[in-house]
Amino acid sequence: MTPEEAIKTIQVAIAEVEWNYPLDYTEAFEVAIEALEKQIPKKPREAFQSGFFWCPACSKAIKMRIESSKINISYCPFCGQALDWRVNK
Repeated sequence: MTPEEAIKTIQVAIAEVEWNYPLDYTEAFEVAIEALEKQIPKKPREAFQSGFFWCPACSKAIKMRIESSKINISYCPFCGQALDWRVNK
């Protein structure tokens, strides 16, 4: 099951338990969705000619490091968001 599929399943479960269970269940499901969303790689936003990229989740600056044409930061060091450095052609 992918993170996207898990999120959809949890969203259905939220709707089903909303009326029958305590609010704690819904809150726990929402925390799980937030954690799963951070596992889905997102493209960093590039800062114009500064050598920095911004995290798409927390908007903090991430220094770009290039070694052998590879960027070695897979996750935001501040919030844990998975980063997708692939270049779309």
